[in-house]
Formats: sequence, structure tokens, C-alpha cells
Amino acid sequence: MHEGKGALTLDAQAEDGQFTVENISYYKDAKLATDLSADADWARRGLYIGPQFETLDENVQAQFEAFLNERGIDSDLARFVPDFAELKEQKEYCSWLENVKAFVDA
Repeated sequence: MHEGKGALTLDAQAEDGQFTVENISYYKDAKLATDLSADADWARRGLYIGPQFETLDENVQAQFEAFLNERGIDSDLARFVPDFAELKEQKEYCSWLENVKAFVDA
């Protein structure tokens, strides 16, 4: 986000140490890009979200990839995200097991 200039949102997959960008959307209102309310979700649905990334000119794709790399959205992050997600899933699963056990034992 840039103050007063809106925000970009990125839809991407992290796999095998690489990001696959699916879509980059621009929002004039930065709050709309980050608001998790049902009203904001509804408002976003009515907006043009931009073309699929793979349909952009290759030079435009390369420029976006350079822009993202400059901001740390790179192969290091693409390796970190799945590992962190797996760790979080495992912690959530262990917590769930503890809660179910406590309920059953009660």
C-alpha cells in the first residue's frame, strides 16, 4: 500500500520454491483491499480484478516479477510459506486433539 495511492493484492501459489502468480488486482481504496468484512467482500466482487497474470505481455510479467522480488516476494519466501503452513497445521491439529480429549474425558 502507498498512502493515498491504493493497494495491490496478489493471488499466488508457493510450490517447489517458486511463486506462481495468478492475478494482481489494484484497488483505489486501500482499505477495501484489506477489509475482511462481508460488506467489503461484496464490494470487491463488483470490481474488475485485472487480467490473469499469464495473459499479460511477457515484459509486463517480468516487470511485476522484478517488483515483487524487490519486496522480498521471492524463492526464499516461496520455500518458507509451505513449511510454515505445515507447522501451523500441525500445531492446530495437536491443539484440536487436546481439546477433544479434554471434552471426552470430562
